[in-house]
Amino acid sequence: MRKLSVIVLGSALLALTALPASAQDDKSVHINFGGGPTIPSGDIGKKFETGWGPAVGVTFDTPSKRTAFQFEYAYRWMGINESEATINPLLGGGTLSANHQTHQLDFNFIANFTKPEAPARVYAVMGPGAYYRKVEITKYTGNGVICDPYYYVCGTYPIESVLGSRGGWDPGFNIGGGVGFRIGDGAEFTVESRFHYVAGPKIEPQVNPLTGTKTGTGGSTTGYYIPITFGFRF
Repeated sequence: MRKLSVIVLGSALLALTALPASAQDDKSVHINFGGGPTIPSGDIGKKFETGWGPAVGVTFDTPSKRTAFQFEYAYRWMGINESEATINPLLGGGTLSANHQTHQLDFNFIANFTKPEAPARVYAVMGPGAYYRKVEITKYTGNGVICDPYYYVCGTYPIESVLGSRGGWDPGFNIGGGVGFRIGDGAEFTVESRFHYVAGPKIEPQVNPLTGTKTGTGGSTTGYYIPITFGFRF
């Protein structure tokens, strides 16, 4: 929390020192890059802590400068929540160390609400995307009985096979907005936040061939993420 407060304060100070400019930026293609915290929300937020990650993209303005199209890539890393490091005793108990990573490819529409010559650009962004999500289990102690869709496992496994990475590509979309502060001719310092919805598959529990019973109930891997990004656009 202290690190996040320092980031926000530093960003605010930089924004306040942004240079006012009345000249319109004549470029039609822009490069953006930045990074910041990512907050997992919903059920996945109970499994993993606030993470971080960088983002980079390219934006193509329309002739009016009031709308634009953007392609963006971002990487997110989130560690396991400490409360989840101990496995449910009803499923055999044990301890777990894991992390959750996402690689996102978004195709966005941007609407600018302020005039092109304004010193601050207020905008909204939204669009579909493809998300590669994986969970990496780096440490596991227990009896091999483990069921949690957000770890992509649900069944009884040889202990050594619990370790490793699991995941895949899922569809989703994002919506949000931000503010870009002009800091010179053709450059901006940006602060934005978005909501990402990723529709994940359902993890079905394994059936024990000896007893015919299922281990746990399985469930959906659909996830919600809220990144806060501080960056620059040129």
